[in-house]
Amino acid sequence: MAWRPHLDLIDGELSNRVPGKVTGWMRFFRSGEQPLRVVFDLEGDFHEDIRGSDIVLKNDAPADRNISLERDGTYMDGFDPVQCGTVGDMTAGLPLGTWTEELAERLKAQLEIIWRENGRTGTELKESRRAVATDYAAKIAAGELYYTYVDYPYFEWYSDNGRVVLELDPSQITVIRPKIPPTEKSSQELVQDRKNRAKTSGSLLRRIDERTFR
Repeated sequence: MAWRPHLDLIDGELSNRVPGKVTGWMRFFRSGEQPLRVVFDLEGDFHEDIRGSDIVLKNDAPADRNISLERDGTYMDGFDPVQCGTVGDMTAGLPLGTWTEELAERLKAQLEIIWRENGRTGTELKESRRAVATDYAAKIAAGELYYTYVDYPYFEWYSDNGRVVLELDPSQITVIRPKIPPTEKSSQELVQDRKNRAKTSGSLLRRIDERTFR
């Protein structure tokens, strides 16, 4: 079971200015106690909508989640004040634009890598390509927005505490972008990012295939 301390969050900052690292701090409300200050040292990157950026988080009305759960004590009991581990999915939920032919080709290139590594060939490979091409063409025709993960702020990581997830409202975060945008990742690098996230969370729970590229 994951920790979900979105109600308890007071404020914080996360930074992905250093490639492959997410660092920062957060404070969490604890009923009857001083706030818990947590520092972060995580391996991995934000999703492409905010990669290389700093994120400022806030909650104007923090509360102890245990109150809503009608439990004794404070929800943050046992939460490690030093969060070392691995980045899961971290996104501000910002679209990278609408679906285009160029975007579709980039995603197809990533899928080809996955299919090749999974040994997909013959009729199965042809059917996969056909299905993806049909799906992507429909998204382009409809002018749909493309999100790298979800369309709202979502911050997930894995530490000695296990899985932690913050699902927030867009009004609760501010994105501070670097003056020089990060170098665009190759298809191979983006696939490796997906594989790293799947490995962290358990490949059986999050199988990488065409469903993760929509």
